[in-house]
Amino acid sequence: PPGVDSGSRIRFGNYDIVIDVLPDKKFHREGADIITEQDIPFSQAALGTELSVDTVQGPVTLRIPSGTQPETLFRLRGKGVPRLRGGGNGDHYVRIKIQVPKTLTKRQKELLEEFETEAKTRKSWF
Repeated sequence: PPGVDSGSRIRFGNYDIVIDVLPDKKFHREGADIITEQDIPFSQAALGTELSVDTVQGPVTLRIPSGTQPETLFRLRGKGVPRLRGGGNGDHYVRIKIQVPKTLTKRQKELLEEFETEAKTRKSWF
């Protein structure tokens, strides 16, 4: 049945079947909740964006607000695994990972230096 997890027992005639759910590369399960990680460039974290996120129930659009910090956790209510004895579904959590480029073009460096110079004139840009 939907929602079974490792260690669940199902009676099948005279037999008890013990379920062993294999881990998935993309989805990490904690009870009825699912946790995934989403990589985004630092520019999208700073400016904000919309992402298509795969859930166990299909893709969902997630709005990332400007100024999102690394390791921010977004909750998609009811998009997790069905609860075994009813009561709806768990939640899907998306952990944001910020990608920092390893190499920059000359123009990108100039823009970041300009950004840094302007940030110094303000008390803080975070």
